[in-house]
Amino acid sequence: MDRRSAIVSLTLLALPACGRGGAAKAPPEILQESWQAYLRRFVQQDGRVIDRRAQGISTSEGQAYCMLRAVWMKDHKTFDEARTWAVNNLNAGVRKDRLWAWKWGRDPAGKWRALDHAFATDADQDAALALILAERTWKDPAYGNQARAMLADLWNLATVQHEERRYLLAGDTLCKGNLCRVNPSYYAPYAYRIFGQFDPAHNWNELVDSSYSFLDSISRLTATRLPPDWVDLDRATGALRLGNAKDSVFSYDAFRTCWRVALDYYLYKDPRAEAWLKTSLNWMANQWNKEGRLPAVISSSGQPEVQYQSLEMLGGLMPAIRLLSPEIAAAMNRKLQSVYANGIWGENDSYYLQNWAWFGTAVYLGYIDF
Repeated sequence: MDRRSAIVSLTLLALPACGRGGAAKAPPEILQESWQAYLRRFVQQDGRVIDRRAQGISTSEGQAYCMLRAVWMKDHKTFDEARTWAVNNLNAGVRKDRLWAWKWGRDPAGKWRALDHAFATDADQDAALALILAERTWKDPAYGNQARAMLADLWNLATVQHEERRYLLAGDTLCKGNLCRVNPSYYAPYAYRIFGQFDPAHNWNELVDSSYSFLDSISRLTATRLPPDWVDLDRATGALRLGNAKDSVFSYDAFRTCWRVALDYYLYKDPRAEAWLKTSLNWMANQWNKEGRLPAVISSSGQPEVQYQSLEMLGGLMPAIRLLSPEIAAAMNRKLQSVYANGIWGENDSYYLQNWAWFGTAVYLGYIDF
């Protein structure tokens, strides 16, 4: 598919909803082509996903992204390879629970191994969700058993209760005493609805409600109402506040918050999702209408921290901002697809861009099947 054909196909195929009966019978061509290009460029034959911009490391995030894409593409072989590599290299002999060390690569002595044994909550959530979908897709209860084990550890190690609200922690090494760095883009209410059906031993639906209370609170911390990349949580009092200037920007982490909330809206039509997106993205819409572009890093006061743009951000935002302005979403989509050619968006060494351009395009086209 050439660049012009990709843009035409996206214009014809764009759908207002996804999943729960709204998915296409087969993935749109651009998702198929880009998936095959991704496998050739970033995934080894043994299932290891390589971050070519970070000394060839692998991460739990990368393995989980690959598993999600594989199950949505009905690619059983790749799913199993990515899952098996992750279990063998990020968990077995590394952690005592069922969660995954977040970083694997070459150490100073030249040995390839887990470099940081801490887990990253978003990756384990995405992996558990992929396993649940895999059990549904391929009718293999082994996937479900692994998902339940991961969910039990996530509930015990990555959530904390304060009064009536349950918070999601970012991992097991990000708290100093009661002060924890929390990542809003890890909150995934659509996943908690599915976890609640699948794992009745834990009240995941409580985390759906807490997610929207948390997101509303953190958006009030910034002048733009955009969520920051990170916030500080006092788990003794439940107080939330902005951290340092670097943590408080809207950037490469925070845009994922919008994608996750948009997915919850398209799948479940929660009015809280629509209301939060329309409020939080109003500043972004005004900025786009004035400048026709968005800086890749935006301070909590609304100042551009850099002059360049982020294609990843466009991918994550375009299905979300469509609820506020279909015209802006279409313009973002055109800009993103203008750099697509032969299965690759923009830079061919950016695994993060390839994933978020794919996730954003998939939701924009209505192809996310739960």
